[in-house]
Amino acid sequence: MLCRYGPFWICTTLIFVAASIGTFVTYIAHKLKNKEWEYDINLVTWSAGLFYGYVTIVPLGLYVILKYFSAPSGLVPLFCLYGYSLFVFIPALCLSVVPLEIFRWVVAGVAGFMSATFVALNLRAHIKSAGERWFLIVAGIFLLQLALSVALKLYLFTVTV
Repeated sequence: MLCRYGPFWICTTLIFVAASIGTFVTYIAHKLKNKEWEYDINLVTWSAGLFYGYVTIVPLGLYVILKYFSAPSGLVPLFCLYGYSLFVFIPALCLSVVPLEIFRWVVAGVAGFMSATFVALNLRAHIKSAGERWFLIVAGIFLLQLALSVALKLYLFTVTV
């Protein structure tokens, strides 16, 4: 039963960490420049839509693709795998407090690469059984995980004052 609830709690934790860290970073940036600061509730709704949507839509799409290629896979294990793959973004978001832009890009890139590697390695056996197009599936997995990382960097790791 842990597998079914773990990804939900990781996503939920990620939503609140993303919103609170993003709010904290913008608050500090505004205070350092002596500017007025207002709370942005959109961080919570945007984070919820991004993480819950990603953990639902991407595994569904991968499930359909793997079924098309007659590769053995289950939908619930894919949901679990993608949910657990997001765990690395929790410490990455915490590290986004550091006010160096290049450091934030590195953290987002490393987190995206680690997450993509986790998914690809855990699906290796399923993907190889998909035939000669296994490389396209792996490339798609990497690109989607890295796209998530870039979206997080651009929206949550960037501070504008």
